[in-house]
Amino acid sequence: MTFKNQYPKYLTPAIHVLFWMLLFFIPYILRLTSTGSRMSDNMQYRLLLNNCTLIAFFYLNAYFLFPAVYKKRGILVYIISLALAVFLFTKFTSIIEHEYLPSHRKWKGGFFYPSLLPYIFIIGISISYRVVADYSRQEKSRKEKENETLKTELSFLRSQVSPHFMFNVLNTFVSLARKKSDLMEPSLIQLSNLMRYMLYESNDERIGLEQEIRYLKSYIDLQLLRFGDDLNIELHIGDDLETYEIEPMLLISFVENAFKHGVGMVDEPFIHIFLSVNKENHWLEFKVENTVSSEGTKDKSSGIGLSNMGRRLELLYKGHYKLETSEKDGIFTSTLVICLR
Repeated sequence: MTFKNQYPKYLTPAIHVLFWMLLFFIPYILRLTSTGSRMSDNMQYRLLLNNCTLIAFFYLNAYFLFPAVYKKRGILVYIISLALAVFLFTKFTSIIEHEYLPSHRKWKGGFFYPSLLPYIFIIGISISYRVVADYSRQEKSRKEKENETLKTELSFLRSQVSPHFMFNVLNTFVSLARKKSDLMEPSLIQLSNLMRYMLYESNDERIGLEQEIRYLKSYIDLQLLRFGDDLNIELHIGDDLETYEIEPMLLISFVENAFKHGVGMVDEPFIHIFLSVNKENHWLEFKVENTVSSEGTKDKSSGIGLSNMGRRLELLYKGHYKLETSEKDGIFTSTLVICLR
């Protein structure tokens, strides 16, 4: 068993032991160091007995009386149970002290009243402990359920990317088939490389940024087999990107959208892609500019990729990304900025 697994197991008991040591034994140590005198053996045994009794009462209230009596039977039954428990604990302590640890010092008010104050203190801290522990447990359970829900949604969003991608790619093969192009075979090989990435490499939570870039380049090469010289495309990629990781298949939606709406029914279409990472603050900037038809080419599948990508960004990089889109003079611009660390 690794230390990583042992740490949570022994952390809580260690905190409890440390707390009781600080609460009950530090005052004794401070008296010894400040006055130089130590308690008699009889007084030390009485102090140890009372402290052990208080500790037992703490756990009785924290793990039984408060959760089982107060929450299920109500406050009246709980108060009666507390009073009875304090009486029994105090009586037990008094009997042990009288029989085995007699003291010549007598309290005028009897044994009960001076012993009641520590129990009131223990009741307060045991209730506070239980309330905080219950809240922490509920919050942990809530976060676990929330994480499971987010994982399920993220898995669904990822599953949407593949068919949406295939829908767009198949248009390329339809075009090549109509032309009876000799490029059909290399296109299928290129597609197999893309499918390998989608099936085997994109299942991880994070992948290398360079892997994602290779995927983008393969997709662009596949589209160029269809459009050839009819499309002016520029790709500008920064250097030294091997140390960064990103959510897989996140950037492809921009490029797919550019090819879908930036080519066709447009004179002199172009797509310009810029990707760079600021080495100082580790912010990635991904920008895509493309021509867009003024008549529009929207259909039922339009916007699926970008809306999918927007939701994934909100789940994975909430508060650590910026997304802007704009259209001006027939040019559509998408800009995504993500903090990679």
